Amino acid sequence: MASSTLSLKSLRDSSTLKSEISKLESEKKDLLGKLEREQKLVKKLQDDLISQKKDFEHLEKQFDHFAGIEADYEALQQEVQMERLENLLSKDKVENQSSSAIKKARDEIKTLQQELKELKQLDPQRLKRQVIDLKKKNTSQAKENKTVSAALVSARKELKETSAEKEGLQKELEKTLNEQHAFWQSKDGQWALFETGLLLKDESLAETKNMNRIRCLNRSTGSSILSKGLIEEDKDKDKVSWFTDTDIPEEVSIEAGKRLKAIATKSEEDD
Repeated sequence: MASSTLSLKSLRDSSTLKSEISKLESEKKDLLGKLEREQKLVKKLQDDLISQKKDFEHLEKQFDHFAGIEADYEALQQEVQMERLENLLSKDKVENQSSSAIKKARDEIKTLQQELKELKQLDPQRLKRQVIDLKKKNTSQAKENKTVSAALVSARKELKETSAEKEGLQKELEKTLNEQHAFWQSKDGQWALFETGLLLKDESLAETKNMNRIRCLNRSTGSSILSKGLIEEDKDKDKVSWFTDTDIPEEVSIEAGKRLKAIATKSEEDD
C-alpha cells in the first residue's frame, strides 16, 4: 500500500485518483492471493494430521486384535487340556459303576438261591413251575452279568492304555499353564519369550517327553515361532535356531539360548 500522502489537489485529479485506486486493488489482490495460499497450507496440514491420526488408530486396533487372538488361543489350549482330563475321570466313574452292577447282580443271585431253597419245601408241581421260572431268570441274569463283566474288562483295558496319556497330558497342561507370563521381553515390547510344551503336527508326546522349547512371540504381528535347538558351533554358538526363516533379532536368540541352557543345567542337577 502506498505510504505517501496525497494532496487535495492531487485527489481532485481523476487520473491520480484512479491510479491510487488501481494500486490499492492490486495490493488487495496480492494479499488475497497470499491469504488463499496460507489457507491451503493450513488445510493441507490439518488433512495430514487427520490422516496420521487415522493411521495411529488403525495400528492400535491391529495391536488389540492380535493381543485378543493370542489370549483366545491360550484359553482354548487350556480348555482342551481340561476336557481331556475330564474324559479320563469319566472312565474311572464308568469302572466304579460296573463294579457296583456286578455286586448287585451277585446279591440278587444269592437271594434267588435262598428263595429256591425255601421253595423246595412247597408243593412239587408248584415248585417245578417256580424252578423253571427261576432257571429262566438265572439264565437271563447270567447273560447280563456276562455283558457287564465284558464291559468292565474293556473299561479296565482302556483305562490302562490311557493312564500314560493321562500323565503326559497333565505334564503338558502344567507346561501350558506356565506360558501365562513371558520370562523375557524386549525393551520396545515387540518381542517376548515363553517356555512351552507345544508339539508340532508330526510329533508325538513320547518323542518330546524330555524336550524343552522356547516360543518367540512378535507382538506387532501376532506370529509365534518355536525354537528348534541350540547352535553348538561357529560364531552363533549358544544361540537358538528357529523352525522358520523369520528375521528374529540376535538379542532374542541369545536370551532364548540362555534360558534353554539354564533349563538343561537344572535338569542335570535334578538327575
